[in-house]
Amino acid sequence: MSTYQCLAMAQHHFTLSDRLIRAISGWTLSPKDSVESVLAEGADVNQMHGTLLPLHCACMTGDDYYVKLFLNHGAEVNAVDGYGRAAIHYAAEQDEDCLTLLLESGADPNALNTNGETAIHWASFRNKVECVQALLTRNALINLSDIHGNTPLNWAAMKGNYECVRLLLEYGVETHTLSIDGVSPISRVACLIAAGLDVEEDEQCLDLLINASGQFDIRDEDGMIPTSITNDTALYNMLQQFCCQPRSLRQQCRYTIRHHLNNTSSCLC
Repeated sequence: MSTYQCLAMAQHHFTLSDRLIRAISGWTLSPKDSVESVLAEGADVNQMHGTLLPLHCACMTGDDYYVKLFLNHGAEVNAVDGYGRAAIHYAAEQDEDCLTLLLESGADPNALNTNGETAIHWASFRNKVECVQALLTRNALINLSDIHGNTPLNWAAMKGNYECVRLLLEYGVETHTLSIDGVSPISRVACLIAAGLDVEEDEQCLDLLINASGQFDIRDEDGMIPTSITNDTALYNMLQQFCCQPRSLRQQCRYTIRHHLNNTSSCLC
């Protein structure tokens, strides 16, 4: 094959992949182009277009029809795009049906992106309760930390996502975790309350975390509670009391039992 023929073929494939990505997003240059028609012309579902892969784009838009179509055409379910993410990372923050299709096709529920984040990190952050549930039933690692030391619970807590916090706690997530900058899930929710953004749901999150944590202390090495919390006097006084005084035996036992169950589940997995 001559150099010209090679270049012409490469251009052809590039044009097809460009048209396929455009068809997924609905920004076609030709009204005749559709995902199905471009595939019929020979578009490769595993060809990267810039930083994008077709399966990943379908998951970004939450289109389970295209996800199923690409999988049926041989899309690599655990392939990584130019952003260092697998399709499951996008599906987990968008659509349960897309996520289920990926999992049923062999997607790794614990695939890491370049920041050490898993699908359950993103589902927890976006408050996609059904996606969190689907991942947990597929043995997603619930206490895995990203490169910043944040677990899925930290991600749910930083947004005050009550339902996801509740679900993660039901599955025995560890509450005594700190990010690399020393911030715990309790501290994250407390900061949201102090900011006064969505106090009612944030307070419910805080109650859940406090009741599940046994003894805890959110003070720094100098014995100080984060300054962002000190702006709310009632909240500050409550947390100061929890940090300084021992919890009841009942609370301590509840945490010990949860911690034991979590470790047992991890061993079984």
